[in-house]
Amino acid sequence: MPTLPDLNITTRVNSSPHVVILGAGASKAAFPHGDLEGRVVPVMQELIKCLELADPLKAAGFFDPTNFEAIYDELVTEGCNASLVNEIEERVRKYFGSMALPSESTLYDRLILSMRETDLIATFNWDPFLPLAYARNAHVQRLPRLAFLHGNVAIATCLKDHVRGFRWQKKCQNCGESLQPTRLLYPVKHKDYNTDPFIENEWKTLKSYLGRAYMLTVFGYGAPSTDVEALDLMSNVWKNNPRFELGQVNIVDIRPQSQLEKTWEPFFCRNHYGTFKKVRSTWLFRYPRRSCEALAFATLQMDPWETNRLPRFKSFAKLHKWIEPLIAEENTGEFTGHPCPLV
Repeated sequence: MPTLPDLNITTRVNSSPHVVILGAGASKAAFPHGDLEGRVVPVMQELIKCLELADPLKAAGFFDPTNFEAIYDELVTEGCNASLVNEIEERVRKYFGSMALPSESTLYDRLILSMRETDLIATFNWDPFLPLAYARNAHVQRLPRLAFLHGNVAIATCLKDHVRGFRWQKKCQNCGESLQPTRLLYPVKHKDYNTDPFIENEWKTLKSYLGRAYMLTVFGYGAPSTDVEALDLMSNVWKNNPRFELGQVNIVDIRPQSQLEKTWEPFFCRNHYGTFKKVRSTWLFRYPRRSCEALAFATLQMDPWETNRLPRFKSFAKLHKWIEPLIAEENTGEFTGHPCPLV
């Protein structure tokens, strides 16, 4: 017997989480023209070119240096060229660590503001855009939690005090010791999610939210063969979620629908899913900060809410002004389901 979401019919609040999982395709979609300086935001297939690794890889005997994942996995598995592995990792951290956000609001700013404190954004990406977007919207109340499943160049940690902070904060707020960069997990077939305390905690967070979520949105994550363990872990947690039979999965990806359905079939229950080319078409952006409520009232109460699509404001002032009524409702603990007025 499926379990109903944590929905209060009187207040119209659904406290069951919406979990969003980001891959490199999400950053590519968010920054199609690059970062502040126009630097390319690469998906995995573009890393060798962006990091200028073709010559070092050819010198190491890779005569067709195009598949970064396969090459890195071979280097690590065989353990025969530690200096090249170190060079690759240094270039990755330097390239992504130098990236900066454009000055106007971006898709990542709108993504963060479309969710609230009951929700989670979990990312596989090394790039700093999600933390940077979070930091510049941090004054907004009730933002979602973030999890960095493969580490992140903008996040640092104090393992002694179990404190996580931004790279630029330098010191632990408890002990005053220097925050240390998080480990980055690279594309090898057999990743270790348990040895590193930071990575282990990020996965515990994802499992906690995914195991009680009502909605799951996967945005730009290609589910590569080197992440087979991650996929198995996530699908097992999601399928054992007592709300699995009532929940909804949205897949945002530019690949053909048939390919997406084959890849993500373990996450689907009957027809409780949708595939989309753009994240703007999903429940997340059609009902910002209310996606789980809108789904519950449409499917369980037969009382669908009017669409309240998040505008694509470039101005932070307009964006923050538009969501003010939603946050005001959250502070009262009662939702109306009414759309926000135009700014």
